[in-house]
Amino acid sequence: MAESILRGIAPNRFGVFSAGCLPRAAVDAYVLELLQAHHLPVAELEPKGLERVRYPFAPRMDFAITLCDIAAAEPWTEWSGEPLVAHWNVWDRDAAASPSPAAMLRDAFWTLRRRIQIFASLLQRKLSPRVLQRRARMLEQSYL
Repeated sequence: MAESILRGIAPNRFGVFSAGCLPRAAVDAYVLELLQAHHLPVAELEPKGLERVRYPFAPRMDFAITLCDIAAAEPWTEWSGEPLVAHWNVWDRDAAASPSPAAMLRDAFWTLRRRIQIFASLLQRKLSPRVLQRRARMLEQSYL
């Protein structure tokens, strides 16, 4: 989702790479529907494992934003470019609180969209890397 959202919000402004700790065999059909309904690109989406974006195979990264607690625990010394890292856990920590998997995915979509829009706008302001990292980390705490 995050890859598609950033490509849609800021086309051609960023190199965008997405990978997961436990990738599925295919992108969830509901996620594809949700992205298409919001006119976001889905053509090149595919689940990828972290091994596809780790050094030495990865392109240079300036920022890495993790979306689950498992990824947040990864050793970021293995990433090309020594990216600044922020953690945005967008998944409901209490799955029982979610009325359905679709509702949980919808909530994650809107959370990601808001945070990515804010983060992309910060990048236009030419802030120092440390300030950008601090603000990216603050988005996790903001409940946006």
